[in-house]
Amino acid sequence: MKTTPTITPVPVDKDGFFAYLVTQKRLLAIAFFSGIVLFLLLKFLFPLPDFFFDSFSYVKDAVIHDGFGYRPIGYPDFLYFIHDNIATGAGAVVFIQYLLFFLSSVFCFFSCDFLLGIPAKLKYVTLLLVIANPMLLFQSNLISSDSLFCSLTVFWFTSLIWFIKRPNWVILVLQAVLLVTCLYVRYVSLFFPLVTAGSFLASRTKIAYKISGIALSLVLVYSYVNWQENKIEEKFGVRVFSGFSGWQIANNALCYYKKINIKEIDLPDNESRIINRIVKARIDNIYEDGDVSTRYMWDTKSPLKLYLRARSKYEGEVYFPEWLKSSQDIGRYGWALVKHDPLAYVQYFMLPNCKYFFLPAPEILADYNCFYLTIPAECKNWFGFDFNELSCRFPGLQQTIMAGFPYISFALNLLNIAIIFFFLLHNRKRWKSLDKSARSLFISWGLFYFGFLLFCTFSAFIVLRYMDTMFVLGIIIPAVLFKYSHKEIMQHEV
Repeated sequence: MKTTPTITPVPVDKDGFFAYLVTQKRLLAIAFFSGIVLFLLLKFLFPLPDFFFDSFSYVKDAVIHDGFGYRPIGYPDFLYFIHDNIATGAGAVVFIQYLLFFLSSVFCFFSCDFLLGIPAKLKYVTLLLVIANPMLLFQSNLISSDSLFCSLTVFWFTSLIWFIKRPNWVILVLQAVLLVTCLYVRYVSLFFPLVTAGSFLASRTKIAYKISGIALSLVLVYSYVNWQENKIEEKFGVRVFSGFSGWQIANNALCYYKKINIKEIDLPDNESRIINRIVKARIDNIYEDGDVSTRYMWDTKSPLKLYLRARSKYEGEVYFPEWLKSSQDIGRYGWALVKHDPLAYVQYFMLPNCKYFFLPAPEILADYNCFYLTIPAECKNWFGFDFNELSCRFPGLQQTIMAGFPYISFALNLLNIAIIFFFLLHNRKRWKSLDKSARSLFISWGLFYFGFLLFCTFSAFIVLRYMDTMFVLGIIIPAVLFKYSHKEIMQHEV
């Protein structure tokens, strides 16, 4: 007599993330329906992607595809990958940028709700504030690294939340890879390893996880930086990680140059003294007292540009290699100005720039096709355009919508600061009895928010598109922390 073999049923993890998602059908339906409708609306209003000067630089780097550029090469490689493997049209870039923005935002929202809980009364409004944000929609339509970097940052920070709550080796490695990918796209992520270290130390996991996670992140970042420096040194004979950083620090110092008294004896080398003589002779050409900007990097009348042209003429070098090589001299000069009077840098650059962190200018997001640019032939060929200028159905619409966003950014920053301090004050007497995951999230978000504020105000003039991450994480994370900062809600939820 034959016996029928028994089949052991596959165990179902009733507490798993996918099981949780099944219970969130209504929210998921709203999210995906809204995402589809909003993308179709965006493409109806603005059928073509938005461009500005940096966009053409990114496209040029993608066309050349030699691993070098004025900015991090991650976004040009992103453009190249799409062009070579998916589709050549610009619409594919916009769609993938939007898809990454949508998926990262939705993943962050549902992960936070699953792992830590978002108060029921805040769920719908939190989700819609993120995925229906016009600023983030417009940025996904812009040929620039901003939208991609925002999505990668959200994915990375969400992986930290997963590690805080459910640590394992896969998540540990994933967050390290995402961290380096962020650095590959934008150098503002240089402070991310500090957030990782703080998050791992604050997490309720084994010491082996903590040490391994911190070590892996640092090793990967160091390896990437070293690889980049080796590559540039081999090609151009100068060992730098980013030519942009040298130009940036000198630009920042020149914003308040006439407020300090720098003497040649204070400068480290002959090149710095030469640059300083040019600055003294020509600074009045473009100097505006109290103005924080990037003009000293780009204006053709800038003393830094004059030094670059003089050096290029002397060495007979073409522009980009000379721009890269001169960044070392210009960087040493800029740092000499900062070290000569660090308080002046704080007073005359960082504090005014802090104002732009809270109330950033819309800049190129203020208007579709900023400055009514004519598309260069190189960009036309890359995307297959058969026209010279961009158009949309409702000119001026983007400008009208974005006019209020600096004030929304201001309110969002105040909200985050209030939530951080209120959380700390509310839980100070019962810190040790508080949920450990909530404590870890609070530490991670505090490190990220204030690290982001300090790094941005120190490193570069801030505009609205640099704040895009705050319009995702800065909405979702406060909603979670609010649960642990409000006694009535906490008693109801826990």
